[in-house]
Amino acid sequence: MLMKSFNYDLVKNKKKTFVFSSFFILLSLIGIIYSTFYTSYKRPINLGIDFEGGYELRIERICEIKCTDISPDKILEELIKSSSQQNIINNVQLKFLNKNDLLIRTKSFLNPKESEKLINDIEEIIGPLNYDNLVSREIGPKLGPKLLKDASISLFISLLAISLYINIRFDKKYAFFALLALFHDLFIVFGIFSWLGIILSIEVNTLFAVSLLTIAGYSVNDTVVIFDRIRENLKSQKEDYNETIQKSVNESFRRTTFTSITTLIPLLALILYGSASLFWFSLSLSLGIIVGSYSSILLAPSFLLKD
Repeated sequence: MLMKSFNYDLVKNKKKTFVFSSFFILLSLIGIIYSTFYTSYKRPINLGIDFEGGYELRIERICEIKCTDISPDKILEELIKSSSQQNIINNVQLKFLNKNDLLIRTKSFLNPKESEKLINDIEEIIGPLNYDNLVSREIGPKLGPKLLKDASISLFISLLAISLYINIRFDKKYAFFALLALFHDLFIVFGIFSWLGIILSIEVNTLFAVSLLTIAGYSVNDTVVIFDRIRENLKSQKEDYNETIQKSVNESFRRTTFTSITTLIPLLALILYGSASLFWFSLSLSLGIIVGSYSSILLAPSFLLKD
């Protein structure tokens, strides 16, 4: 019943829609500028070792009954006090994937002796570790930048292909506004992760680039569906121009909303119960779907309205 009764007044709320979007665009821009000039990594977003290069270790704690809770910050504090490898400790990031599995990351490249010493120092603080389940990986100084370049090229080519498709499918006005809504969605998601890097030191990896590509495709698909409905209704126009756009959005709302909800449900399950490696990927996609649905239903059609 709620879906059937939806009748959002686009014309009346046009300015509110633009102000709402402008606020989040501005907030994202501030985050990107702050991240670029006032953080230690001096980039628009905090890049992980996939892009920067570095060393990663994953090891399991051994607990007789239940592992005692200890925060990564507390472990780092103890390491700073006791370890003789201060130059390495200053670049170490620790994170529990669950109460047992500890993820150790550093953008410094560790030789076997340094790696062994670091694990031994951590073991003295948190107790015995299961060396049989030790997993390590190293991203070389050349491979990291290459992954960043490849991800950037992939995103650029995808956006170019989407631009060409929209220009062929619609006239220039529709194409321009569809692309504007697309960049709005990507910019806000990028801005959110800039702030997450600033506030929580969250790093992005190659999965983040994949999520941006997915968001781009999803956002354009929803916008194309609504623009198609507007174009078809304008051909058999019985109401005035703005009323036809309003009617088209109301007709498309149910389909777009149900599609978004059914997509968000499995992503929510991944966020709550999935592995730690998929958490930020799932969150990025979820944010993109929410922002993309908003821009497709409210923002993109508002661009078409006449004053």
